[in-house]
Amino acid sequence: MGATRDSGSGEGQAAQAILSGPRALSGAARAALEDFGRQHTHSDAELFLSASQRLTLEYEPGTRTSAASHGLAVSAAARVWAGERYGFAAGPVGATPDLRRLLELAQGRAAAGAAGASLPPPPVPAPAGPSPSGLPDLSVHAARQQAERLAREVVPPGVIVQALVLTWRATESALLRSGGGETAQVEVGGEAFLRCETARGAVVDAVALPPGEADADLAPLRARLAEAVSALEGPAEAADLTLPLVLRPAVAAPLVAGLSWLLQGDVAAATPALARAVGRKVFPSVLSVDDDPVRPRGVSSRLFDDEGRTVRALRLVDEGRLLGFLHSGETAARLGAEPNGRGLRDGAAPPAPSALGFFVVPRGDALPAHYMELVARVETFTTMPRPGRVCLIAGGWEVRDGQRVRRVAPVELDLPVLETFRALLGVGADLTFFPTAGGCGAPSLLLPPRAS
Repeated sequence: MGATRDSGSGEGQAAQAILSGPRALSGAARAALEDFGRQHTHSDAELFLSASQRLTLEYEPGTRTSAASHGLAVSAAARVWAGERYGFAAGPVGATPDLRRLLELAQGRAAAGAAGASLPPPPVPAPAGPSPSGLPDLSVHAARQQAERLAREVVPPGVIVQALVLTWRATESALLRSGGGETAQVEVGGEAFLRCETARGAVVDAVALPPGEADADLAPLRARLAEAVSALEGPAEAADLTLPLVLRPAVAAPLVAGLSWLLQGDVAAATPALARAVGRKVFPSVLSVDDDPVRPRGVSSRLFDDEGRTVRALRLVDEGRLLGFLHSGETAARLGAEPNGRGLRDGAAPPAPSALGFFVVPRGDALPAHYMELVARVETFTTMPRPGRVCLIAGGWEVRDGQRVRRVAPVELDLPVLETFRALLGVGADLTFFPTAGGCGAPSLLLPPRAS
């Protein structure tokens, strides 16, 4: 836990405020910014405060036993703009002097930085809506009840569950600028992951389960697990890779997550040819891609990013034409683009471009008469062992005239993300969001044959 208690009256009150969350600490943070401004009149400064709770429960269905861990981390990050120079510092906070120390450390790094290597200060954030109510309680008892329900309702009969892990998290953050602006928000989310054993390898799937959602719809997860077990158990033949491939959502999701990575501003900045392609038709007309922070997908929505910018729905690809990238303030400055509210922090790290609700827009394109239908992905160590390449092992069925005629053994696919989407033939209507793919949404994808 990043915060500590202090027995002294002043410092003890400040430490207690930190333990209570960023809202309670905002007064001390504002005072630290004002003191900093009086000492450094030509600098702009920012403090980002974050308190994160995390509850993880591992459940063993066979013995109906569970083990839980519960933690709290409190941290702060300071950014300082001094003329054309920029500095950053972050760390855990236990008392108010830690905030002043981080501001001075960021100021020192700005002074030592190279001129012209800065990014412009973001605009002063304006409060959006009422102040959040603080961090909710994360109940071990409620988490266990959810895990028991999952084991009871979604696992196919006779299937061995290798792991069932439920994670709930709640993060309260506050952003304060020396110009007087301040925003605060609370995010609450959670997922349950299941790893089930089959004859041809383990299958991992998940469902979004935010705290307090006792009536979450488990039917889609139950159907996917049953489909996976059906595809990976029983006699199978080698896949005919001269047929077109249909990747059902559970198999397509890692590929869509790879596209999300490709369309981040920092990746584009490191890929000049991709950055220059904005405004051009890079993909087939069947591909459109959105990032929508308020589209319902079982997790909380955001009104603004961790730089205080308002978030809005973005269309990144429109019928094959590349419109832009996911940007933080820094990546937007590097590419001469407008920031679009996608500057997110991992703990107290600097803001980096990240998706908020990334998905391939569903269409419902017609399928060919004959194709290879891959419905179940076998778990591997990673789906992107190299940047820009997604590797999958997936099993399913050979389909003739719209009917499944034989089960096919899992096939290995090594798919370069950009080239694979440039060859896309069609997009289904069955959009599904997957916690196992960073929350990305994938419909079925129709791809050309892998062999001739």
